[in-house]
Order: sequence, then C-alpha cells, then structure tokens
Amino acid sequence: MRNEPAKGATAATVQAKADLAWRLLLICVVLELAVLTLTTWWLHQEGRQPSLTIWLVRIVPLLVFVPGMLKRNLRSLAWLCFVVLMYFMIAVTEAMSPLRLWINYVEVALSVVIFLSAMMTIRWQAQANRLLLAEQETDQLSGDAHE
Repeated sequence: MRNEPAKGATAATVQAKADLAWRLLLICVVLELAVLTLTTWWLHQEGRQPSLTIWLVRIVPLLVFVPGMLKRNLRSLAWLCFVVLMYFMIAVTEAMSPLRLWINYVEVALSVVIFLSAMMTIRWQAQANRLLLAEQETDQLSGDAHE
C-alpha cells in the first residue's frame, strides 16, 4: 500500500501538517537536550556523578541530526527515528529503576513524541512533495493545452 494522501487533500493542507509536526519535533528535541543536561548535571540518580564525558555521550547523538532537522532532510529524520529508540530504551530502563526520578518519565514522553513527530513529518512532507509535483504537472499540461 502506498503512502497516499486523503482524497481531496491539497499540497498546502498536507504541507501545513508537515510544518506542524516539524515544529513539534524541533521543540521536543530542544526539550530533550535540556532534560538530558538536567539529568546529567543536577537531577541525576543516586550514586551517579556528573561528568562531561557522560553528558557528551548523551547529547552528541541528538546534536548530529540538528543540521538535517533544520534543513528538513527526510533521510536525516528517518535516521533520527532509529537513534531516538536508543533514548527511549534508556529512558524506560531508568523510569523503571528503583532509583527513578520524575524527570525519567519526562524523558520517556519526549522520546515518544520525537519519534512520532519525526515519523509524521516524513510522511506528510513526502505526501506534500508528491502532491505539489502532481499539481505542477497538471498546470503544465493545462498550460500546454491552451497554447
């Protein structure tokens, strides 16, 4: 089954959905980076010591995708989905730990929203691109018919 937009959908309406999902993605990535910084330096679990190395290991994988996110590169967003699964796995493990903190649940929620918003951005942006191309081809054909 192809990833087809709903009947009657225009490129503008699908693009508006993609824009909304993309904005949500950017906001959640910034929040995730802030939460990772907080949980590394201030709200860490008992027995953990703050460390620059641990902080870098936690944030660099997300930072790698920032240029692609800002350019709305769909391939970068697809790879981000794979990497966010690692963050989800770690967040769930920490949230189920006996030493859990409330912010661990925030990490779980943010990783889920990042995954879903990246996935929907990819879907809706691809649909909008296809619809825009189809509209341009239709305009060209109707323009050629009038000449």
